[in-house]
Amino acid sequence: MDTKKGCVLNVLLFGFGAVIGTGLTAVAAVVLFLPAVDTISTDEGTPNVYVKERSRLIGGTEHEVWLGRGEDHGHVVEVPGGWGADPEVVRQEGGVELRFDGGGRIFVPEADYLGGR
Repeated sequence: MDTKKGCVLNVLLFGFGAVIGTGLTAVAAVVLFLPAVDTISTDEGTPNVYVKERSRLIGGTEHEVWLGRGEDHGHVVEVPGGWGADPEVVRQEGGVELRFDGGGRIFVPEADYLGGR
């Protein structure tokens, strides 16, 4: 009879360990891969320009420029690696040009960030 109790106890402990292991793996994956997003600069105008930094423990840091009416809604422009995070914003007829210190330039046409977006 003790053999049956030991077998059932082993099965229950195995099941409990599997549930705990799965939970810890899920938490570790979220911590390692879920990005933290911070707004690091704002340039108000038409459109407002927000530079955001997206960082992960695994995967490094990336930068994005959001063009729109609000910080959480707008047209997203990914900044190529190594270009920096501080573009000069030049508003022109027909769009916005983002100029970076290393000479990189990104032109975003007005149609991309206006009109119901």
